[in-house]
Amino acid sequence: MSGWYEKYYWRTGFKSRLYDRLTPESYLESMRKVIALLPDKQGQKIWDAGCGTGLLLLFLENAVRQGMIYYGSDLLSAGLSQARIRAQELRVSDRVVCVQSDITVAPVFKENSLDIVVAHFSIYTIHKNDKRQQALKNMYRVLKPGGLLIVCCPSENYDAGKIIEESCEFLRARKGLLQTAIKRIFFYPFTKGMGLNFIQKQLQSGQWTAYTREGLAEELQLAGFDIGYSETIYAGGAYLMCGHKTAGSG
Repeated sequence: MSGWYEKYYWRTGFKSRLYDRLTPESYLESMRKVIALLPDKQGQKIWDAGCGTGLLLLFLENAVRQGMIYYGSDLLSAGLSQARIRAQELRVSDRVVCVQSDITVAPVFKENSLDIVVAHFSIYTIHKNDKRQQALKNMYRVLKPGGLLIVCCPSENYDAGKIIEESCEFLRARKGLLQTAIKRIFFYPFTKGMGLNFIQKQLQSGQWTAYTREGLAEELQLAGFDIGYSETIYAGGAYLMCGHKTAGSG
């Protein structure tokens, strides 16, 4: 992870909630796709691995109110602080646990204890292949037999400009022309310049991992997962993929 990026974009962005304000609508749309794939069961335990400011909670609010327990983990305490505040604002903090931890080391959860793990644009920033594989094995270990992993990772077709354009299309459909114009003029230039362009450079340089569909599936399979549903997301610049822990495995 770039030290500058961690300090000034993520850490400072988390503290000020600037990160949330600059988040492109396509990113939120990818979260909606994740939510749509979750099993319709009450009382499930979900781990948001690399949760940042807990944006996923915005889409899990009803499920948490109905009994889901949300565990969020991140390397940066600034993001976790905002995730806790978000849980308080949504009045679900009694069912939300946020933990500062590194997903590449031994997980803080017990083996076979969770129903769902979501790694939403988190593992691709782990530069070393063996570390990334260890993170996936940790996720496999804590899932119950039959449990579900959903990962979202950028692909070789990641394109900052296309993400902005798709975000504007989603905004027009959801919030109308005025809100779209405000985002396009006042927010998205910073989204692209400070965030998306930097990510694209990191992917192109090989510092972060830009996946092929086959490459992502192979990493999940090496960690023990059976591959399920997958689709292209994020203006064609990322993959969403489901992995399943075989029922009866431990």
